[in-house]
Amino acid sequence: MKIENIREVKAKLNQVVAELAETGSVVITKNGKPCAVLLPVTEETDLEALLLSQDKRFWELFDKSVKSGERKGWTRLEDLPE
Repeated sequence: MKIENIREVKAKLNQVVAELAETGSVVITKNGKPCAVLLPVTEETDLEALLLSQDKRFWELFDKSVKSGERKGWTRLEDLPE
């Protein structure tokens, strides 16, 4: 993972993107604080899963569903026989 200032990224965006496969993710900072991340995307990248993992509404719905299942007595995956 690499850390770059937003000004540097603006100045050399093509180079930063071209190097993503080698360098991995790039955290972009503004005024010394992280504000964005550039991630390399390959054929194996599951973009839908990546986007859902960052979606607060998805996780709120997920947590609500788990709690509902617990109240209704659903069997947890950990409790299923192998």
